[in-house]
Amino acid sequence: MMELVGPEDRDRLPAQLAVRDLYVAAAAQPPLNEPEDVGVAFAGVYASAVAREPVCAVADHDGPRLAAFACGYPWRWAEQRYPWSDELERRLGQRAHLLEGTHALLLLARHPSLQGTGRGRRVLDAWLELIGGGPAWLQTTDVASPARRLYEASGFEAIGHGPNAPDGRPGLVMFRA
Repeated sequence: MMELVGPEDRDRLPAQLAVRDLYVAAAAQPPLNEPEDVGVAFAGVYASAVAREPVCAVADHDGPRLAAFACGYPWRWAEQRYPWSDELERRLGQRAHLLEGTHALLLLARHPSLQGTGRGRRVLDAWLELIGGGPAWLQTTDVASPARRLYEASGFEAIGHGPNAPDGRPGLVMFRA
């Protein structure tokens, strides 16, 4: 069952633990092969965003299990003053202005058992619709992956590199007008 959650419905957002479990399962698979502590870190970033940002999310459940999830929030440089965003702005240089007034896709994850079912695409499409179909951006690991192919198929284009991704290399910043 897919559920759309706007900023006014924070109490309906998935629990941090459910997001962590989904991310750990999704990112443990090739080509990411990320350790569990990366999922724990992303769940912490999610919890922090929920506490301070007007998060919009799409949660797709298989019974009680969170099967696929997308979340993000409006991005304004003046509101994003912390080391990670400063590094993002510095690395993007003249292209940083593209992100102003857009939505940041903080997280998209789909359980690996659902690869090839279209659930990830449906969740991403629903999230883009939830934010009004306007411009959005994300940072992802700069490797050929199902997620990157999905982003490209959804109109996201690489605009540069941002802060280091979990693999220690600069993350790929993608933008959709």
